[in-house]
Amino acid sequence: MIRKKEFIIFILISLIFTSCVNTTPKNIEEPKVEENVTEIPLNPTRGGEINISMRNPKTLNPLLNEDYTVDQILKLVFDTLITFDKNQKPAPNLASGWSFSEDGTMLTLNIRQDVMWHDGTPFTAKDVKFSLDTIKESSDTSAYKKCIQNITSYMVVDDYTIKIIYNQPFSGSLYGLYFPIIPAHIYENNTENAVGDIIPVGTGRYKVADFLQGKELNLVVNDNWFKGAPYIEKINVLITPDSETDMYSFEQEILDVIITDVVDWDKYAQNQNIKIHEYVTNYYDFIGFNFNKALFQDKNIRQAIAYAIDRESILENYYLNHGVITDVPINPESWLYSEESRKYNFDIEKAKELLGDKNVSFNLLVSIENEIRKEVAYEIQNMLKEVGINIEIEEVSQQEFINRLQTKNFDAFLGGWKLSPIPDYTFAFHSSEIEEGTNYISFRSDTMDNLIKQTFVAIKEEDIKSAYDNLQKFIAEELPYVSLYFRTAALITNDKIQGEINPNKDFYMNNIEDWFVYEEDTNNITNE
Repeated sequence: MIRKKEFIIFILISLIFTSCVNTTPKNIEEPKVEENVTEIPLNPTRGGEINISMRNPKTLNPLLNEDYTVDQILKLVFDTLITFDKNQKPAPNLASGWSFSEDGTMLTLNIRQDVMWHDGTPFTAKDVKFSLDTIKESSDTSAYKKCIQNITSYMVVDDYTIKIIYNQPFSGSLYGLYFPIIPAHIYENNTENAVGDIIPVGTGRYKVADFLQGKELNLVVNDNWFKGAPYIEKINVLITPDSETDMYSFEQEILDVIITDVVDWDKYAQNQNIKIHEYVTNYYDFIGFNFNKALFQDKNIRQAIAYAIDRESILENYYLNHGVITDVPINPESWLYSEESRKYNFDIEKAKELLGDKNVSFNLLVSIENEIRKEVAYEIQNMLKEVGINIEIEEVSQQEFINRLQTKNFDAFLGGWKLSPIPDYTFAFHSSEIEEGTNYISFRSDTMDNLIKQTFVAIKEEDIKSAYDNLQKFIAEELPYVSLYFRTAALITNDKIQGEINPNKDFYMNNIEDWFVYEEDTNNITNE
C-alpha cells in the first residue's frame, strides 16, 4: 500500500497573505559616501545579545508542541538527527551516518559519540529510542507524528547505533528523521511537560537560562555545542500574541529579527538599518481541475489554460515578485527538481492553437477569505478571456471551499498546499486518495499510480532522482494541476546582526551560529 495523507504537514487551501500593519519605518537619511570607497568587512566577534519572539507555548517539549513559532525557538535548544543541505537533501546532524538493508526496509543509524546534553550527560541511542517512543505515543495533532507513520519497529543495538524497521522501502525515510531528540533521563517521568514543569535540556546551540511564563524565555550560548559555539552569547525570546505585534515591535526596535510572508515587506528596503533575507517556502499555489467533468478530460484544454496564464505578471502585480514560478509541485531549490520537464511559458498563440474552435467555459472556485488569491482569480479570468475561455469566479467562505472540494462539487479551483519536508505526492494524485482522501481533483491514472510508487520505494540516491524526474515529466505533460508558483518569505534583521544569514523553509535560523552582533558605538573595527 502506498502511504496515505498522514505525511502531509497540513493542507493550505486558502493561505492569506495580507499586510498586518500600515506603519512605515522611520526615514533614515542616507549617509554620504565618497566615490571608490569600499565597505570594510566586519570580523566576527563573540558576545552580544538579540531579541526575537514566539507565541505563548503550551509545552516546551518540542515533540508535543504544535505552534510553528515555538518550534523554531526550540530548534535552537534541541538538535535533530538529520538536517538539510542547500539543495534540501538530508545531511548528518546528530546522526553521523546510516546504511540500508538490501531490501530497503531496515535503516541502521549511527549517532555521534561526541555530543553531550546541556547538563553534561552523554547523548546515546537510548535518547533516540525514547524520542521515537514519545512521538509514537503522542496525539495525532503532533507535528512529528507523520515522521513515524511508515515505521513498524526500532531497537537499540548499542550506545551509538539504532536500527529502524519500515513496513516497506521508503525514499522519505531519511527526511522523516528531521525531528528533535529529547533526553530520556529528563523526560522519562514527565513526557507531557506542561509549561513550567521542566526547564528544557537539549544538545543544541543554546541552553535555557530561565523561563518567565507568559513573558520571555532566555537562552545562553552552549559553549560545548558539537559543531562549535555560536558567536551570539544570549538570545532573549519575547512572548508576543501575534505577527502584527512582532512587526510593530521590530519597527520600534524592540525585536531584532522577524519573519514575514506578507507581500509588502519591501517597504523595509528603504531603511538603511534593516536587511531583508528572502527565501523560498514550501507554499505552493496551483489551479486544480475536476476530472469528473468531461471538459477537463481534454489535455489540450488543460495545456491551453497553462499557456494562457501570465504567471510573471501575477507574481509582479499581486505578490511583488515574492515567488518562484514552477511547472511542477516540487520546490525549485530541491535536488529532486527537474529542469527537463515541460515548461509552460506565457504564449497566447500556443493557447489558441491548442483550443482550436472549442468553446470552453467553467467556474473557478476561490475562498473569499484570501483577498490576494481572490484578486488573482479575477486576473486569471481576464487572461483566459483573451484566448476565448470564459470562466465565472465563485467566491465562497473557507469552510464552504473545503466542503466543496471534499464533495467534488466544483469545476476548477484556485488553491494551494503547504508541502511536507517529506517528499511524497500520494495525497494529491494517487487514485487511492480519490474517495476519502485529498485527491480532490479525482485524477485517476495507472501510470501516475505507478510513478508515485516508484518515487516512494526508491532507496538509492540515483534511483530516487530518476523516479522523481519521471514523475515530474508526467505531471508537466498531463497537467492534473496547472502549477503557478512557490511563494517566498523573508527574514528581516536590523543592521546590528551581521554575518552570513541563510534562512530556509524549515528553520529560519538554521545557520545562526554564523551570525554575530556588531554595535558601532561599542566596537571600533579597523582595516589594517
